[in-house]
Amino acid sequence: MPIYSHTQLSTYEACPLMYKLQYRDRVEVEMETEGVEAFVGTTVHSVLQKCYDDIRLCKVTSLEEMLSYFDSVWQKNWHDQIIINKKGFTPEHYYNHGKKMLEDFYRQHAPFNSDNTVQTEMQFSFAIGKQGKYQLQGYIDRLAITSDGTFWIHDYKTSGSLPDQKYLDNDRQLGLYNIGIQKKWPDVKNIKLVWHYLAFGKDLTSSRSPQEITRLEKEVTALIDEIEAAEEFPARESYLCGWCDYHNYCPLKKHIVMVEALPVNEYREEPGVVLVNKYAELKKQEKELGAEIEKVKDALLEYACNNDMQVIQGNNHQVKVTTHQKWKFPGKNDEGREELEEIVLEAGKWEEVSQLDTTELTHILEEERWESDILDKIRKHGWYEDTSNVRLAKVKEIEE
Repeated sequence: MPIYSHTQLSTYEACPLMYKLQYRDRVEVEMETEGVEAFVGTTVHSVLQKCYDDIRLCKVTSLEEMLSYFDSVWQKNWHDQIIINKKGFTPEHYYNHGKKMLEDFYRQHAPFNSDNTVQTEMQFSFAIGKQGKYQLQGYIDRLAITSDGTFWIHDYKTSGSLPDQKYLDNDRQLGLYNIGIQKKWPDVKNIKLVWHYLAFGKDLTSSRSPQEITRLEKEVTALIDEIEAAEEFPARESYLCGWCDYHNYCPLKKHIVMVEALPVNEYREEPGVVLVNKYAELKKQEKELGAEIEKVKDALLEYACNNDMQVIQGNNHQVKVTTHQKWKFPGKNDEGREELEEIVLEAGKWEEVSQLDTTELTHILEEERWESDILDKIRKHGWYEDTSNVRLAKVKEIEE
């Protein structure tokens, strides 16, 4: 039986194909690069883990020791494949950013003994669903217990954005960790969730009611049911695309990757590139021709109107011009729309016009499907508008 995690579930939601390649097919890819933001986050996590592991053995880490350890981890793990996407920024900027986050955290939380750390980087698994149908696993940055018996699930964030409370109250990851801790220690009465947003020096908290826990377990079980039953795993563009290592397997990205590696002379002749360029040129011509056609069409209408004609003859073709009246009604933001909607609603006819589909309403008027008194009220909110149509037909050659 596969073991699921919050990350796996999020991957499936963002891109089913990426999920399949990574977790079902176990496709091995060479991790060529690492984002500098991820590197900073991993390094900061390592330093905070050491501080809380030390205090469990009654060793208080000084600020100087913390920063020295940060420097040693940074220097040891930094490599040439770390990429910086933000223009104008250097490794030193990110080094100083990580250092500042740790300094701010130290001033807020040292000497790290306000609670008892149960474990750092805690890996655990638990079952959800009827009869423990599915297994999940998680990694808690730090699990602690306070003197009143409350368990605190700590999560360190080095991101550059600060979420609102509603987002935290619906956070699935720590919600699942809450379920896992309850199953691991059933006698625990109180569990709190806390996110340390280190870039802002801000600690944000949340908790889950029994009803919320029940709902979350049902939602996750239903999502895993869907994954288990899935036969198709389509590629889907998402925020993960920039960090995805499976572009060579992705129908949305594989051609881009392929042509980027080609020399300029081969790139220009690559069949897919040639076809796209040709199609783009034709679409451009189509747009230009469309504008020209509209001009000629308007001129034909004007010519027919000025000369009281309905058929205009050319060399091998003729144009037939027809004019008829068609009901028009106020658009969604036009004056009189609200009154028109009220008439339809009060008459109990809303479903028949698909939430006031004015095209369908026109058909109802023309066919007089409804009671005459309702139709009379509706007519007061409409008006006739001349609609013209130009149809091109080839002249039949008649040879006697």
